[in-house]
Amino acid sequence: MKFVIKGNLRGLLCSDCELPINGTSVKIYKPAADSRETMLAVADAKQTFHQTSADELKAKEKLFIAEGQIQENGDFEVDLGDRSGYDGGALEIDWYCGTGPIKIGPGPRKELDLQFHITTLQPMWQGNKGDTQFAYFEYSIDSKWFCRILSLFDIWVVCGIVTDCETRKPISGVRVFAYDVDLIQDDTLGDSYTDANGKFTIVYPGDNFRKTLLSPWLNVEWPAGPDYYFRIESSSGTVLLSEDRTRGRQADRHNAHNCFCVKLCVKGGPGVSDVPWFTSVGNFSITSDIDAAGKTQIAKFGAGGVGYGFFGSVKLGGYATKRVPTAPGSALYYRFLYSLDNVNFTKITTAQMENTALKVATRQITWHGGVAFQDVVIDINQPASVPDSIPADNYPLPIADHVLHPDADGWVRVDQPALDNGFYGSLFYLNTTTILAGGDASVGQSAGAAVSAADQKNGKMLYIQFQTTDDPSNPGSPNLKTQVLVGQIYVNNWNEVTLVKLEELYAGGGSGCTPVQTQAHIDYTVDHELIAAWNLSIWSNATGSIGGLPSGNVPRGVAAQLNLATVAGITPAFATWPSCAYELSLNTVRKLTTGEYNDIWKSNPVLFCK
Repeated sequence: MKFVIKGNLRGLLCSDCELPINGTSVKIYKPAADSRETMLAVADAKQTFHQTSADELKAKEKLFIAEGQIQENGDFEVDLGDRSGYDGGALEIDWYCGTGPIKIGPGPRKELDLQFHITTLQPMWQGNKGDTQFAYFEYSIDSKWFCRILSLFDIWVVCGIVTDCETRKPISGVRVFAYDVDLIQDDTLGDSYTDANGKFTIVYPGDNFRKTLLSPWLNVEWPAGPDYYFRIESSSGTVLLSEDRTRGRQADRHNAHNCFCVKLCVKGGPGVSDVPWFTSVGNFSITSDIDAAGKTQIAKFGAGGVGYGFFGSVKLGGYATKRVPTAPGSALYYRFLYSLDNVNFTKITTAQMENTALKVATRQITWHGGVAFQDVVIDINQPASVPDSIPADNYPLPIADHVLHPDADGWVRVDQPALDNGFYGSLFYLNTTTILAGGDASVGQSAGAAVSAADQKNGKMLYIQFQTTDDPSNPGSPNLKTQVLVGQIYVNNWNEVTLVKLEELYAGGGSGCTPVQTQAHIDYTVDHELIAAWNLSIWSNATGSIGGLPSGNVPRGVAAQLNLATVAGITPAFATWPSCAYELSLNTVRKLTTGEYNDIWKSNPVLFCK
């Protein structure tokens, strides 16, 4: 029986703010023989959490079962293995903090090596396919513990929310800057964008507020903590809030703790709560779900995962208001631009658009004398509708779409009768292959031979920018706004190299129909910079699936040769296979997503007889 524990580990900063633990690990142990397992297993984990002493660690060594790495989003998976002797009973769960509980970017780190005991757990095992049992464990470290641990590593965090001062609604997509009042020169501590719930998190090392730029060797921050004040900018760079530096000397901001939680608000109105913005690629927020390398940090709604690049056609999402915030009498136009260097941007037009209808809004209309709804779509396969026109009540005919076309420069006009004050969600369907084509990476390669570095096909970063205007024909319009925040995704549209050959089929000039009998030499090559997994498989009506064949999940893949007649671990042994037809397949899947669905498994089959 195989046992696997999946879970998530997070640290609380305050009652409504938490950070995922990442870059560390979860360690699993058997309880000590003299421990009170039942009592410990039902104890409150908040009471059992503590730093593991050197004596405890030494005693635990012989009880160690397995360890699992914690991902960027706090998720972990620990395979307890089938040789550990574990039988489904209680387990001790520890968090190995290593050299830091969260990532704060490059720079010196304190050299500590810490481990904490979380709890004794009696897992609730659940059966799955085969003989694997799964259990789930989620835990949030109490803020008193977590903030103290962060302080040991000199990690400082600002966690907050930005709302409209009048409506109290959260404001997304604005940039928050944190500063510290200093004697000689104020320190810039860091900045972050608010997410869909108006929340932001700024993480920085203590050195950011301790030393000045004028005298970096001089520590002039006599108090123990920073004195905070903040600045907030819109997505186009408009200043929405600029606190005076004296705010940092007030009691609630002065000499702040290393975990500081704050609520900020900005005055509503055009340019703030109704500002148009580009927020997502597929299901993934460009501010929080995609890392600096352009890859997804988490899985969302069945797509992506840690370290997934993008491929194919992606939906660019956000919010496009009906009216221009700075010219409320004018309908808003929007478009996207792309770049491969984040310097020179090119307009995205119908030439780069996925040739499929994209629903961007809904309208309320009259049909059959009552209320009905009409889809607003961007679709170059249908004739464009007259802007803002309302269809006649033509029941019982079906309700036709209201169709939009981008103009020659890629501008899309927001339909004024649309609900929700504009387009909220998908705004454009971009086919990335029109910019980064990719192709068949197997051309010129041979099964069993490694792909040379010169022939390896890698992807590129694609930068995406968002613009709005009141007048597409006037490039000098004062209402032409370019969003400061640029989305970036790593795109690789190359197919993986997936080559497999059974040498005996063609030995001695064979036609490919020669039976394979005493020997079976398989040559295979897998290569892609983002291989998620690969495996060889063989199946027959006579034997079912053959076990013990090679597999892997490490990019770039593998190039190898094996002889089924001599390699160890093949079950049943090749010599015992009965005469029958067999299918050999090399199966691969890439670590790529469109933002809505991931790449699928592909098989390269070879049929042979024995």
